[in-house]
Amino acid sequence: MKPPLPRSPWFDRLAVAALAAASLVALAAIGFAPRAGAAVGVVYAPWTSAPDALARAVAAGARFVRFGAAPFIVVVMPEAADYAAQARAGGALFTLDPQALAACLPGDADS
Repeated sequence: MKPPLPRSPWFDRLAVAALAAASLVALAAIGFAPRAGAAVGVVYAPWTSAPDALARAVAAGARFVRFGAAPFIVVVMPEAADYAAQARAGGALFTLDPQALAACLPGDADS
């Protein structure tokens, strides 16, 4: 029987980093999930222009509310129960609750 090959410490570090990243993504998916009957933030790829993002978000079955912090983020009011799936089918990277995200961002110093 052959002795086991020594494992590099980089393998362990990579495994821990992958698990941490997966946990963060899962936590964000749960915490930022859009609420039923509320506005939805739709995030497209950063190279998506504002008019293209707006057209895609509305075409999936929603009314425009405003743009987000970047031109590729559109806040809409969904008109269909399966809006998130329709938006992802139209090229959205993900959907989120804009109020939950705003709670995590620093506020205006003027207000």
